[in-house]
Amino acid sequence: MNLIELVTSFCKRTGLPVPATVVGTTDRQVQQVQALLEEEGSELASRHQWRNLTREAVVTTIANEDQGDIDTLATDNFEYISNGTLWDRNTHLPLYGPLSGQDWQAIKATNINGVRYAFRFRGGNLLVNPTPPAGETWAFEYMTGNWIINGSTLKSQFTDDLDTFLLKPELLLLGLRWRWRAEKGLDYAELFNAYEMRVKDEMGRDGGAKPLRIDNTPGMVRPGIIVPDGSWVV
Repeated sequence: MNLIELVTSFCKRTGLPVPATVVGTTDRQVQQVQALLEEEGSELASRHQWRNLTREAVVTTIANEDQGDIDTLATDNFEYISNGTLWDRNTHLPLYGPLSGQDWQAIKATNINGVRYAFRFRGGNLLVNPTPPAGETWAFEYMTGNWIINGSTLKSQFTDDLDTFLLKPELLLLGLRWRWRAEKGLDYAELFNAYEMRVKDEMGRDGGAKPLRIDNTPGMVRPGIIVPDGSWVV
């Protein structure tokens, strides 16, 4: 479903005139619908680590504490890093962090270098201690703010009636319905409750779920020696 199709569906359901176009229209009511839909998409994108909005950045280190602007390292409209995903692919160890300002300043004041790299975001840049050598490969996953796609172009605002969505259009339509009623001063509680229930359902299904463990056994690969299953001569 693209933008014009979603707005057409909304207008039919709401009893509004169906527009011939959305982007660039002079119809104030259609402009409002577009603005509410963009508001819904932006807020929905920020509520969960949606699989369709998850990206990977691979970084080649430089010999400097400051590794550069995070928006340059993660080029697809970086929003935030997924916790626990920043790993050094040369040492096969995770980087420790992100550090708070207090922890970072304590490291700098004491001039103590840890055995593992620690990182912090400050001023939009990725800082690392101790300073790594140039040429190492690090990687991390992050969330993008681009929830709209047209061909291969990703964006966060509509520029074309044929723009489609990386979020579920059903959620966007439900969100648009309650937001429009709220904007008009109409009762929207029932629609909002139905929307919230559907969003929570989709969050639970999106990307699958990790197995629940009660034996305190980690569910992921940790640094160490891996011995495959099988029979071994002792």
